[in-house]
Amino acid sequence: MSLQDLNIKISYISYGDSNIVDSFINPCLNNSILYKRSVAYFSSKVFETISTGIANFIRNNGRIQLIISPELNEDDKNTIELGYMNRKSIIRDHVDKSFIEEINTLNDQNLEMLYILIAEEYLDIKIVTMNNFNSYHDKLGIFTDQENNNIVFFGSANSSKRGYSYNYEKIRVAKSWDTYDNLRVLDEIEEFDKLWNGQNKYVSVYEYKEAAKAHLIKVRRARQSLCNRQVKDEIILRDYQKEAIAAWKKNKYNGFFVMATGTGKTWTSIYALKEVLDKEEDIVVVVAPYKHLLKQWEHDIVKMFKDAKTILVSSENKNWENDIINEYIYTRYHGYRKLIIISTLVSFGMKKFHHAILKIPFDKILVVDEAHRFKNRNEIIKSEFKYKLGLSATPTNGKNNEEARKLLEFFGGKVFDLPIDEALKRKYLVPYNYYPIVVYATEYEEELFNSYSRKIAGCFNSKGICIDQDKLIKYSRARLRVLSTAENKMNNINQFIDRINELDHIVVYCGDGKIISENESNQNLKKYIEYVKGCLNNKGYKASQFTANEDMPTRMQRINSFNKGIITALVAIKCLDEGINIPSIKSALILSSNDDLREFIQRRGRILRLYEGKKEANIYDILVLPSGDNPTMAKIELRRAFEYAKLAKNYDDLYFELNNYLDEYGLNNDDVTINDEIEELKELDE
Repeated sequence: MSLQDLNIKISYISYGDSNIVDSFINPCLNNSILYKRSVAYFSSKVFETISTGIANFIRNNGRIQLIISPELNEDDKNTIELGYMNRKSIIRDHVDKSFIEEINTLNDQNLEMLYILIAEEYLDIKIVTMNNFNSYHDKLGIFTDQENNNIVFFGSANSSKRGYSYNYEKIRVAKSWDTYDNLRVLDEIEEFDKLWNGQNKYVSVYEYKEAAKAHLIKVRRARQSLCNRQVKDEIILRDYQKEAIAAWKKNKYNGFFVMATGTGKTWTSIYALKEVLDKEEDIVVVVAPYKHLLKQWEHDIVKMFKDAKTILVSSENKNWENDIINEYIYTRYHGYRKLIIISTLVSFGMKKFHHAILKIPFDKILVVDEAHRFKNRNEIIKSEFKYKLGLSATPTNGKNNEEARKLLEFFGGKVFDLPIDEALKRKYLVPYNYYPIVVYATEYEEELFNSYSRKIAGCFNSKGICIDQDKLIKYSRARLRVLSTAENKMNNINQFIDRINELDHIVVYCGDGKIISENESNQNLKKYIEYVKGCLNNKGYKASQFTANEDMPTRMQRINSFNKGIITALVAIKCLDEGINIPSIKSALILSSNDDLREFIQRRGRILRLYEGKKEANIYDILVLPSGDNPTMAKIELRRAFEYAKLAKNYDDLYFELNNYLDEYGLNNDDVTINDEIEELKELDE
């Protein structure tokens, strides 16, 4: 990675084959670790032209020093201030979370990039003003690589999309390793550094936050209302989505959609609601398990129903009950208007929630997302809602299919089924390769596993009925943790990472235990996830963690960074199993898993979502098999392996390898086949 490796010309213009961005800016960013830029005019739209170079620059752990004049458009100004407010190194109590959410709804990747670069401390901005109230109008850029080579450029181009792409602009270039250019390079570096350090007697330079506090920032144009800027992309339903809606309609607007993760359950259900609300005056209640899903639902619903009143019901909205009561009062005096209430599962279960919505004198529609988690299924709830729609890729967990049958029955039966094999066949998901990587349990781990297995058996009576549910859950989790944090996973983590072909957009599913890492003692245990993250960073990845400990703004920030390739690997504990949409994932390394079909399917569907430029995905799965005779341990791991292998592109290569393991542990295909069949319900009403 050296600037000297580039074929640099003495000048570039913004037109033709040797344009400024593709021929100069991006190649220099790819090979640099420091970028200094001073300009009269800055706009975040510049990232539209240099995003590829910036992403590679950040992978080099690069840093940007930017000096700009105080004139900014209001979106850029607010985004810069938000980025500084939400920096990793400061307390986040005063972050304007609502503005983060608004940025996320903008579909404006330039603002997102600006926010991420500042919040992640890759970009620092200073404001320059003239002491005599005239304008600073110089334009200077300096690239520095890890060998301390420098390239300087100067000329008419501002740091903006127009400056690089539309205007006729010309820049001149000087290289530090060129004897003729060396003095000029040193002079320009000195010029920039004096500006940055406030040593230029003709101008004043301020830290951005100081400039904002002193009201020096001038807004170039009125900020366009974020709330009014809607995504222009029209949602076009696929044939199977129309088929699902027709089946729901045929079943008197009741039923369950079983649709593979990534095939568009949300938009199918929103258009299903439109079928009813275009004809009837109904109130909609949408239920989802997580607070972040409420925001995702609201974001999509307001695109379809722009005139609807939406109320979010969760612990984050302390006034939800008053909001619903006020809506009741409104209907008393003004009559019906579209009302869509979006609630968490927990809030939906409260008596006061049902008392509040019952006051509103209109028929009600219930939509439940990730409905396999929905437990509030009684006749009173059922009678409250005229129409019902359940959504899940995984109504069964492969074990208790009777529970799944009752779930489907509550909603009116399964009216549409798009399993993952069909979605792959129709190319609604990308194809994938599956790479099982076997390690062996230690003698101690096998003894511990068997100990928990005996305790699990003690939770059942002679008739096979569970007599202690709490202990069953406790011991089952402990037994799985033996596999998740197996010693030979840690011993070989670097070899696993070396097996990954992709350099970016990688997710690692990790356990939540602790380990004794190198040079540490029992008194100083290191979190498993921290160790894995460190190994990834040592291998050249830019890794961040994604767990329940991060707040929602931090999670969304990391997703944006991941989608743009700034963060190249996310290490997750559970949080990526349901709900969060990250279609850019190219590959997954599974270090931790449980014995649950639902988790297998959710993870695989999340990895296989369609994304621009993504042709296939890869799953690298670490299997912990016993060294001795322990078919129970082997069965747990091989069930997952056979489930993932059966639809993989490389199944033929895996067939003999996996079947050899069955022979080795005395198992057969029935032992590792997950039963996900649900007894069919009675015929749907015509």
